[in-house]
Amino acid sequence: MKFKKILSIVLAICCLVSTFIFSGCSLTDTGTAMEINGVEISDDVFTYFLDLAVVDLGVDAPLKSLKEKATAYAETYFKTNSLAHSQGITLSIAEKKAVSEKVNAHWGFYGEYYTKIGVTKETLTKIFTADSFREALLVHYYGTGGEEEIPLARLYAQFKTNYIVFQAITGYLTQTNLNGQTVKINETEKEALILKFQNMSAMVNAGEQNMEQAADFLAESGYQGSVQTVVLHKDDTSYPPGFFEKVKNTESRRATVIGTEEFIFLVLRGDADTKSTYFNEKRTEMIEIIVGDEIDKKIEKSLMVETKIDNSLANGYYSLIAKEKGDK
Repeated sequence: MKFKKILSIVLAICCLVSTFIFSGCSLTDTGTAMEINGVEISDDVFTYFLDLAVVDLGVDAPLKSLKEKATAYAETYFKTNSLAHSQGITLSIAEKKAVSEKVNAHWGFYGEYYTKIGVTKETLTKIFTADSFREALLVHYYGTGGEEEIPLARLYAQFKTNYIVFQAITGYLTQTNLNGQTVKINETEKEALILKFQNMSAMVNAGEQNMEQAADFLAESGYQGSVQTVVLHKDDTSYPPGFFEKVKNTESRRATVIGTEEFIFLVLRGDADTKSTYFNEKRTEMIEIIVGDEIDKKIEKSLMVETKIDNSLANGYYSLIAKEKGDK
């Protein structure tokens, strides 16, 4: 009896989920191209996943393979929404705003194309909301207070492996000539600039100036205008190659001069502890690195599904996608 009661609750939840998440306007009057567990998946959502399969496999891939790929995407979407609702997960105002911003940005790039294949901004909202549910499930199970909470020490170790936090003042060893070309400054200017940075480093370490004051002094000398606080990922390419390791190897809270072919940096590395904003803003990302595969497995195993595809409709949507991509 207890099992039947639980089963009835789960079925009721799935029914509610289908009403609010999966239903939508079909592009035809003859039903939808896909059903999962008897729930119609709106054709715009199916088309989005079919298009995603084309992006992954290529427009010339066998149609059977494309439909299988689209089915896998749709089933994950269905399971993610179902699990999130069964766990009572809702998105915060900030999370909904992030979804909206992502939709608008994506639509700005692909809106014209999506309109031609029947995908709308509402479609993207559904898709990206499911993505946000996945992240929320990640935190729900593995974040603070979760069933499988990851110890703070492990999260922090992962953060220190992937990120450094530092203040930096940047000087340039190049300039633009009258022809608009980037050329190296002469040796005299280079030596003067290096000496300025070395002197500032010594003054910061002696406590005579802080980094902001050093930046102001250098700006008055015509070199640099401000100090930046940077949270840098090890794979970030916005700084020269090897820069991450050089900064990571510096002594914490001790100003150091780092030079490259085109730049010179006055760097002060900090220690972002577990209470810092820098660390806490990256907590979810650290959880993702550690157990991202595990949440995907949990979602996959959360629900048995039976999927049906109307091949006639699916083939028609594929032809529309292929036509818009210029192949047919």
